[in-house]
Amino acid sequence: MRVKPPVVLVAILALLGAALPTFAHHGFGVEFDKTKCMDLKGTLTGIDWENPHAYIHMDVKDARGKMVSWSLETVTPLGMKRSGTTREDFLNNVGKPILVRACPTKAGGTEYRGAAEFLKLPDGLLRIVGQNVEGLTPEQLHF
Repeated sequence: MRVKPPVVLVAILALLGAALPTFAHHGFGVEFDKTKCMDLKGTLTGIDWENPHAYIHMDVKDARGKMVSWSLETVTPLGMKRSGTTREDFLNNVGKPILVRACPTKAGGTEYRGAAEFLKLPDGLLRIVGQNVEGLTPEQLHF
């Protein structure tokens, strides 16, 4: 049996179309606004150490003094382990002050979500936790 070229073309286009959400998900600039990154100072409230991204949770006072809860995406747990950051680093510091450089989501709305780039826990060590700064050393970052 011979397959007609238009059928093959339609099948190829369908497969490529199905893969597009994967490419969109992994594009930092698609979801987060690199031009509006900010330093967040607050209290670490938790960590979700899961794939494909870990999430840092922290409480921060907004410009009006109201306490708001941020959820910040990081690289994979394996990526953090490779850079010397462990789950225990976060668990041992829940309830303590934390400083995070983060880029907010482009979605806006009432949720406080973003992508963490790097952070300092109470020990003062700079930890690179973001996909947008991979390959940089702490010495190259000004925080």
